[in-house]
Amino acid sequence: MKKHILLYLGLFYLGQTVTAQNIWSLKECIAYGRANSFEASEIKILNASYKEDRKSIRASYLPQYNLFANGAFTANNNAVAWNPNAGLEVNALLYSGFRKKHELQKADLIIAQSQYNIAIAENNVEMQVLYAYTEALTKKGQYQVCIDFYEKTRQLYDECSTSKLLSPADGYFFEVLLQQDCQEIESLEQQYAIALLKIRQTINLYDDPDFEITEIPSFTPGHTTLDVAYPLALLADPGISSNQLDIDIARESSRIAKTLLLPTVSLRYTPYYELHKSGLQHYAGLQISLPVFNRTVQKTAIEKATIQGLFQEKQLDNQKEMLWNAVVLIISELKNRQSLYEISLTTLKKSTRLLNDSEEKLKNKNIYPEAYLVVRNWNKQCALDSVALKYQTITQAKLLDFYTGTTL
Repeated sequence: MKKHILLYLGLFYLGQTVTAQNIWSLKECIAYGRANSFEASEIKILNASYKEDRKSIRASYLPQYNLFANGAFTANNNAVAWNPNAGLEVNALLYSGFRKKHELQKADLIIAQSQYNIAIAENNVEMQVLYAYTEALTKKGQYQVCIDFYEKTRQLYDECSTSKLLSPADGYFFEVLLQQDCQEIESLEQQYAIALLKIRQTINLYDDPDFEITEIPSFTPGHTTLDVAYPLALLADPGISSNQLDIDIARESSRIAKTLLLPTVSLRYTPYYELHKSGLQHYAGLQISLPVFNRTVQKTAIEKATIQGLFQEKQLDNQKEMLWNAVVLIISELKNRQSLYEISLTTLKKSTRLLNDSEEKLKNKNIYPEAYLVVRNWNKQCALDSVALKYQTITQAKLLDFYTGTTL
């Protein structure tokens, strides 16, 4: 019995400690997780390279200026001559079949897509936080259920012991029952602590040892019908938008590849000095280049870009189908969990009334402790199931809001 008293005092102390902890709501956890996502931060760094790639493309089509210096010996039957020269070489691409335009458009599409990749990474964190948060609330709720049953049973045991209603065997029976409650409470306390740690790790929060969560307010999903939810999900899913840009990028790649078969026109101008000639020399030339034979490389690039476009279109269709299935499943699961939760509440009320009746009968010696235990365990399991179903329902409702573009 001393252990039960110590446990009760420990639970009281724990309750007082929780009030002094740093309370984080689901919304705050998600916001912090999105802002501190490792994956998103890596993508942001990578995105900077895409902008530099665009600068490089633009620079490659600007006139190129190069200083040069050459030295050569010319030998003949009579003498050996030294002919050094130095100057400036200017090369400018005048026409390349609009390759520059398509390469810049492709670079712009890649930069735009990178923003969706950040959103995908942040959305992954948001879903992980939602699951971890509701799992922690489940453990917290079940932990409280077990405490309530422990305290109620301990009070019943004290009343029966004071009134000398229990035989030594019955007293031992209650001692074992309370001991089992203690073990279950300790187990759930550890599970809850692990669940909190999982949330902190998910959002990369390491400097808040007093981290605690709070209840999710009751709410109704904004869109619960498939004909409304699915179109919204299509618009809200950054993965769909990213895949659509993949198709556009593949098309630009195809256009770029086709320009490889077109002629290019470039201008070369070189002012230079030669040692044995007086004054500044000038060279200017216009070069036209057109692939005629062995165009396999160019044609292969076109074919590869076409295949990539077909692949991205198929991937987009598959992604839309997967999104459709996900929305259908979430709506179905939400309705199912809502129904099961309502049934569990009804069952819990009935089993609670039966438990109260059994307690009175036990006090009046009208039933054996074993019969009371059967009713108590049933009522306790109903309470634990109700807690689990409550947060399963909330999870599905939040998921539906998430998929349709509502910030959790």
